[in-house]
Amino acid sequence: MRDIIGMALALAVLRVRGENISDGDCVDGKCFVFHVDSASFDAAQLVCQEKGGHLMTVRTEKAADVLGGLLNGASGDFWLGLKHAGDRCSNSSNGLKGYRWVTGDNKTQYVNWKSDVSVCSPLCVSVSQKVLKWTERPCNDRIEGYFCEYDNPSYCPPLSIDAPVSYQTHFGFTAEEKLKEIPQFTNGTLQPMRTRHICFEGAWLKAPWSCEVFGGGCDYKCIQKGPSNACICQPGFELDTNGVTCNKQDADSCAECEHKCTRAGDAFACACPPGFQLGADGKSCEECKPGFHMEGGVCVDDDECESAPCEHDCINTEGSYHCVCFEGFIQSTEDMNKCKMHCEKNMCPADCDPNNNAQCNCPDGFLLEEQFCVDIDECDSGYCDHACENTPGGFQCSCDEGYVLKDSTKCIREDFEGSGSSTPFDFFTPTSRSPTDKPASISAASLLGIMICIVVCILLLVCIVHCIMRRLDKTHHYDVDKGHDENFDFQQVIIEKPCAQQTFPSRHITRDT
Repeated sequence: MRDIIGMALALAVLRVRGENISDGDCVDGKCFVFHVDSASFDAAQLVCQEKGGHLMTVRTEKAADVLGGLLNGASGDFWLGLKHAGDRCSNSSNGLKGYRWVTGDNKTQYVNWKSDVSVCSPLCVSVSQKVLKWTERPCNDRIEGYFCEYDNPSYCPPLSIDAPVSYQTHFGFTAEEKLKEIPQFTNGTLQPMRTRHICFEGAWLKAPWSCEVFGGGCDYKCIQKGPSNACICQPGFELDTNGVTCNKQDADSCAECEHKCTRAGDAFACACPPGFQLGADGKSCEECKPGFHMEGGVCVDDDECESAPCEHDCINTEGSYHCVCFEGFIQSTEDMNKCKMHCEKNMCPADCDPNNNAQCNCPDGFLLEEQFCVDIDECDSGYCDHACENTPGGFQCSCDEGYVLKDSTKCIREDFEGSGSSTPFDFFTPTSRSPTDKPASISAASLLGIMICIVVCILLLVCIVHCIMRRLDKTHHYDVDKGHDENFDFQQVIIEKPCAQQTFPSRHITRDT
C-alpha cells in the first residue's frame, strides 16, 4: 500500500501541469495524450518530459490510426516527436530522411511525408486534421498543440464489458468503453451503481481505498479507521449503498437523528457510524461497542490479533477476531484459540520434529507406526452394546430395532412401542493420550519376542525352584541320620554309667572282735 500511496502522490503533483488536455488513447503498452496548448517544439517537449514522457513517435500503422482518431474534429497544427538537427541535408531516399525521434533513434516501420524535398536547416514535424501527412516546419513556430507519449506498464483490462464505464486517467484525459488498456491509477466508475475502482498493478481495487490516494474515491471525505478506510458525507447527506457517493437526506424525516439517516424501503431510520450503538430513543448514538475504541472522535476497531491470541493464524474482524488452524489441524472444541491435530483418513503422516524424527505426535484415536498415524479400531474393544462402526480417530455406536442409544455406547429398550426404526448413529471418541505424548509402537515381531522372553524366564524360575527343593530334601535326610546316632550314644552312656557307678555289698564280713 505504501507503493500505491507514493506513486499516486507523485502523479498527483505531475497532473498540476496538465495544460488543456483534449483526449488520449492507449495501445501496445503506450499512452498518447492530445494537448491543445500553443507551444513551440522545444516547449512542448519540455512539458511531456516533466510528466515522464516525450513528444509522440509514430512508428507503426497502429500508432498512426490512434493519431488520426485523436485529431478527429481538431483544428490547427500539432507537434510530433520528429526533428532534423540541420547538421547535414536530408535524404529523401532514407525512410526518415535524416530526421530522428526525440528518443534519439531513427527506428520506424511507418513514414508519411508530405514532401520529398531535401532540407538542410533544423526543422521539426507537425500534423493536422486536414493534412495527416508529416509537415516540416521551423521548430520555433508556436502552433496549436502537441501529442505526448508515455509508457503504460501494469495497465488494467476494461473494468466491465457489459455495463457502462467511465475512466478518469492520471494523464488528465477521460475515456469511455473504447479504452482497452487502462493506465495504472485510473479511476473507473461503473454504472448504474456508481461504484468506484482504481487500477493498480494490473488489477482493480474497489473504493474506498487509501485516503491518501485521490481521497479514497469518496464523494465528500475519506477517514481512516484502523487498518480500513471509509467514506463519510457532509451534514444533510447520506452515504449511498455503494459506500462512496452521497445523497441529500429528507430533512423532515431525519432532522432528529444525531448522526445520519438511512432509507429502509419507503421509511427512514437513524443510524450510527461503525462502533457506535443506536440509543433506546432510536435517534442518539451511544459509545463504542465492545471490540472498538475511541480515536479522534471516531470508534476504531481493536486489532485483537496484535496480542497473538491464536495458536496458529489470527484474522481480525470488525469488533472481534477469529482463529484459523494450519493444514492438518482443526480448532479445539474446548478452546477455540487452540488447534489440535486432525486426520480424516485411517492413516496420515505424523507430525514429527524436523530435528528429531523419533519425536512424533498423532491425533487422538491414532497410534504411531513408523512416522505414520494409524487409526485405532475401537470397535475391537467392545465399547458398544450393539453395532459399532470404526471411524478415523473414533467410532460410532448404533442400536438394534427397539432400542435407543444412551451415553453414546449403551443401548436400552424403548419405553414406548411402534418405533419400528433403528436408532440413528451417534459418535463417540474414547479418551486417549494427549497428542503431545509420544505413543508406544509395538509390532508383531516385538510382541513375539516378549512372549519368548516370558516363557524362558518361567522355565528358568522352575529350574531354580527344583534345585532348591532337591537341596532342601538332602539336608533333611542328613539331619535325621545324625539325630539317630546321637540318641544311640546317649543310651549307651546312660546304660554304662549306672553300671560303672553301681556298688555292691562287700563280700567280706567284718568280724567282731
